[in-house]
Amino acid sequence: MFSNNNNKCQFNKEKKAVPLHIDTDPLGISFYEKGSTHAIVSPVLLNRQNNLSPFPSPSSSTSSVATCLHESSKSFPTARTDVSRNKCQIHRPSQSFEPNVKMSSKSWETIKSPAASFLASFALSPVNQEQVNDEREGDEIDDYVLDKIIGYGGFATVRKGFRVSDGQKVAIKIIKKSFHTEEIDYRLERELSIWKLLDHPHIVRLIKVLETDSATFLICDYCSGGSLLDLLKKPMSEIEARRIFIQLARAIQYLHEEAKVCHKDLKLENILFDQDNNVKLCDFGLALCQQPLKLNAVTNLPLSPEILDELDCAAGSLAYAAPEQIKSAKAISCPSTDIWSLGVILYALVTAKLPFHDDYDLRLQQKIMQGDYHMPPYLSAELQDLIKSCLSLTPESRFNIDQVLQSRWCTM
Repeated sequence: MFSNNNNKCQFNKEKKAVPLHIDTDPLGISFYEKGSTHAIVSPVLLNRQNNLSPFPSPSSSTSSVATCLHESSKSFPTARTDVSRNKCQIHRPSQSFEPNVKMSSKSWETIKSPAASFLASFALSPVNQEQVNDEREGDEIDDYVLDKIIGYGGFATVRKGFRVSDGQKVAIKIIKKSFHTEEIDYRLERELSIWKLLDHPHIVRLIKVLETDSATFLICDYCSGGSLLDLLKKPMSEIEARRIFIQLARAIQYLHEEAKVCHKDLKLENILFDQDNNVKLCDFGLALCQQPLKLNAVTNLPLSPEILDELDCAAGSLAYAAPEQIKSAKAISCPSTDIWSLGVILYALVTAKLPFHDDYDLRLQQKIMQGDYHMPPYLSAELQDLIKSCLSLTPESRFNIDQVLQSRWCTM
């Protein structure tokens, strides 16, 4: 069942006013196993993101790191060169950091944060300010200089940065080892095992992993265009929406068909834009290696028993979750769940609101499981057909990613 348990799977109930006319609560999913008195939390993300953005995200689960590494290595015909992982030390210049104008530090101040919810996605509780003082603006590590903080997470801090050798702007996620537990280490290694193998023009690239005695530093692309959530202030035209949607769908096609991975956290705030306004999909903290959808013969509920252990549960943002995922206490690693979330995003692009929204979680679940949403009559027949095919209640009748890209609307 769904729960707003405040033990591990916490929910942020702050209300915010947003121009998209939807409930802004980050509605999450957590489950109780029968006979248990506590929420089961997925070690992939433990599994809550303290996400303060209007549109929530689908659920998660996790396989073992070894399984995921094995499956990922089999599924990449031309594997990306492995991301280096080096032991380093922080170097602090004797002078205080005052970036030279030639380094474009002034322009950094005017650039919108690239979806800090993604970069600080390891979120359990707010970081104490004293805990982020280990690194300072101007510190150097390897070939990188740390700049201003752009996000906080439960045990992660995210900073802007630049590469000394060429001035390239980067985002640097700093994960404190003082917060590490066996579950957190498991979750981090699992995300890295998937993310480091991904190589696609519409996916945020993990550049390097650096280690010090006190923290892990993830160096990744800096997306100066912000997130889709930042940009979606009013409904887009179908022409504008088509360009963004096709780029996103191609990233999903790569994940599903080449990487054999389910993203499991498709939502507006995880779709970033680079300086050329091209889509960059991010956040693989909930990603799973694919397994076909399996049903329990007795209950007819979906299962993925091969990759799940007793700690795994579905978690994420309820408004993007597929009906079969809501019915399952375990995360489903079937690509059809991503297609549902893709349909939710497509609807949001052209209406500036989510198809399923309600202040009360149980009513929201019911609306999703009944497919209860309003189709605006002003949308083209081709677009309406595509939305309906992505939001089909049964996974078997839902489009796969190839059918999405070959649809009449995408090929117009």
